[in-house]
Amino acid sequence: MIAAFGDALSLLVAGDPALWDVIFRSLWVSTLAAGLAMAAAIPLGVVLGTRGFRGRWLINTVISSFQAIPAVVVGLLVYLLLSRQGLLGELRLLFTSWAILIAQFILVLPLALALVTARVSDLWRRFGDLYQLDGANFATRLRAVVQMAPGPLIVVGLTVFGRAISEVGAAIIVGGNLEYATRVLTTAIKLEVEQGKLAQALAFGMVLLVLAFAVNLAARLVAVAVPAEDLERK
Repeated sequence: MIAAFGDALSLLVAGDPALWDVIFRSLWVSTLAAGLAMAAAIPLGVVLGTRGFRGRWLINTVISSFQAIPAVVVGLLVYLLLSRQGLLGELRLLFTSWAILIAQFILVLPLALALVTARVSDLWRRFGDLYQLDGANFATRLRAVVQMAPGPLIVVGLTVFGRAISEVGAAIIVGGNLEYATRVLTTAIKLEVEQGKLAQALAFGMVLLVLAFAVNLAARLVAVAVPAEDLERK
């Protein structure tokens, strides 16, 4: 086991091409998926968090329910959508990195929307009156929320990224785990373990652990840099 850890470190230090190809693909796919999810969640969260209307409770319940949807189910749905007989089959995105991105976006969007809505609701309940925005239009409310909560929104984005990069089931179904094409960190670990290549699996696992630590550290630093009491002074 100790030897396997040593070999894993050697692979990382040596800059193994296959290993770094997987790392870079995982980073750009998950970063873009999380970014798109946040881009959709922030305006929707402003609507759900600052306005009262009929059906809002039901919408929030559905969003919360979709947070628990299994990754393999999302993968199956995206597979059917992108297959030759699917609605988007002509785009030929199945078994590409873009298919993984789409699956990750769908998977993390409910999480992003639920977290953003909860944070916006709390902020609006406490600080909305300070901005005298009762009856303000959507653009004004959106701008005010972003000004009030840049730190919390960044923390939510980091959480969403962490969820995206740790996903495995959907990535295998729609990506196929193809070397130098669709292999990402989680699917690479699964493959290397199945093949008995513990050093390679540990190398990928170390990268995931470092990323998890970095995401949590960044979230804590943002929370310290923009504490809740600063909102009172805005």
